[in-house]
Amino acid sequence: MSSGLSRRRVEGLRREEVAMAAGISLDYYTRVEQGRVEDIPPDILNSLAQVLQLTAEQTRELHHPPDHADNRQYRPAASSRADRQAVAPVLAQTLNALADTPALVTDRGMTVLAWNRPAAALLDDFARLKKTERNVARLVFLDTRWRSLFADWRAYARLCVDNLRRAAQSNPDDSALVGLIGELSVKSVDFRRYWAQRPKDRRGSPVIAVHHPAAGPVQVVVDTLFMADNPRQALLVHRPLDETSAGKLRLLMDTASDMDVADYTPAD
Repeated sequence: MSSGLSRRRVEGLRREEVAMAAGISLDYYTRVEQGRVEDIPPDILNSLAQVLQLTAEQTRELHHPPDHADNRQYRPAASSRADRQAVAPVLAQTLNALADTPALVTDRGMTVLAWNRPAAALLDDFARLKKTERNVARLVFLDTRWRSLFADWRAYARLCVDNLRRAAQSNPDDSALVGLIGELSVKSVDFRRYWAQRPKDRRGSPVIAVHHPAAGPVQVVVDTLFMADNPRQALLVHRPLDETSAGKLRLLMDTASDMDVADYTPAD
């Protein structure tokens, strides 16, 4: 399934940057490029086609290589808004550069598009989740593990509500976002309560205490960074508050390296 991917890489983008922008692991992309992966999910092929700036004809060839072509009429695979989004290259590069700091790239509905190894070590191994389950707000309000992950769960939950409220105000016609807010309103009493409350005037980035089961409490400052020319995506950086927390993160990274928790390959 290489289909000439190695020849089509966008000038200036390294292999790891293509992989990150497409939301898959470097190892997985390398195997795809070398033709060592069968039955690649259509949404991954579409993401690669977007990142690699393929033409319509090249995209069709990517889905149906010449030696496996048949007479079926090509139809683009149906996918969600998150599936269609490729991570902005500058965010992918920044994510790669944050080697010791947990960080996520999310869309405006807080769906996780990419993450780095420290984020997998501190928060969750997102590779264990199906792509449709990788949503920070949904995990915070509906996943019991995430509820117990934070010493002050309410602080992180309110951060999610603030982000969703800001996104909804700027994009009132976003059906996926409206659907997510509706789902959380139905399934979570806490979400309904926080959503109904008057938003507080928050200055600066919140400090969150993560109660990691292995490392104990880790204090992080959560910075939400938006691109001026692409407000649909944000970088959530969880930087350690002090040297004690930084040391615990380094310890978690050593463990994560052994566990290989940061495999970005989407689950089936």
